[in-house]
Amino acid sequence: MSEANRRELLGNLGALPFLKARAPEQAAVAGATPGNANQWGLVTAEEQQNYARLKALDLNARIVVAKQANMPVGKIGDLSVGRLISGSNLINMNMHARDLPYVRDLATRYATEGRMFMTLKKLEEHGVNTFVLKAGNFRQYNLRKYKTEWGGKLQWIADVIAGTNIDMFEKVLVEHLELGAGAAYLWGGSSDQWYYRKKAGNIVKAYEIMRKYKIPTGIAAHRLEPIAFCEKEGLKPDFYLLTFHHDRYWSAHPKQNRRFIEMFEKDRPEHDQYHDNMFCHNAEATAAFMENVRVPWIAFKVMAAGAITPEDGFNYAFQNGADFICVGMFDWQVEQDVEIAIKSIAAARGRKRPWFG
Repeated sequence: MSEANRRELLGNLGALPFLKARAPEQAAVAGATPGNANQWGLVTAEEQQNYARLKALDLNARIVVAKQANMPVGKIGDLSVGRLISGSNLINMNMHARDLPYVRDLATRYATEGRMFMTLKKLEEHGVNTFVLKAGNFRQYNLRKYKTEWGGKLQWIADVIAGTNIDMFEKVLVEHLELGAGAAYLWGGSSDQWYYRKKAGNIVKAYEIMRKYKIPTGIAAHRLEPIAFCEKEGLKPDFYLLTFHHDRYWSAHPKQNRRFIEMFEKDRPEHDQYHDNMFCHNAEATAAFMENVRVPWIAFKVMAAGAITPEDGFNYAFQNGADFICVGMFDWQVEQDVEIAIKSIAAARGRKRPWFG
């Protein structure tokens, strides 16, 4: 092995501290041979075998279908959607790492194209049938290959981001639909900022544009006020995507210091101010308002981007009214998160808000 290759291997091992290092010549398998093991981020025989197993996995096999059936499903428009949805931040590397700048680089080294395909196939194996995605991420990981070479069938809800430029919204929406998205929603950052800048009429315009394309249509927000505006205006989206988590975690800053627009400004260095650490300002008010909303609610950021455990975050969201949750998952988290979600849904049968979807 040349010195350059040795350094490359050691670099990959450093990015994957939880994997046991074995010689790359062990157990070569189709699609993950010793020559390309580093390319896929697979450095053990076990990982190479898992790659091959997932790539060859028949999602229509009886044993797989039986496993998938454990996931409760609901309806969003005409789509049947598992109540645990895969988020996209672990695909687009928007890691929300607070004051840990190395986390994005670590995740980027880990989430190779091959690793991403493995993750998506594992999601489908365990009953997660829908993910949220942006067009750029679709191209970045060449997700057409996931369908054609891996047999992937994940439904795609498009996160349509045109910033605050309503004139660009339809163009960006069409771009997602042409790539195969089956549903779409207005990015929460647009909703929040338009509402704050007294341009909430643009939310209505974006909603009307999406409705033209006869797809399940949603409105997202990181604050309750844009959703309350939609309800007041009488909009009838197929779903809302709204952040929801409690604030009982260490890095949550005090209520008196929370400002509507803070997440769209530069992070503050003071510990008692916003620093990429909070996404739901008032969970109690959100739960109370959503109790009377008759639209399916996808709650996201339910773990406050990793500050809250899955057991706590999932239970809190479903008990307090969420119909679906959208969660970013690495491959090694999928099976556990699915198990927790199924248990949380079962435990939430006596909640105040009826199930929608």
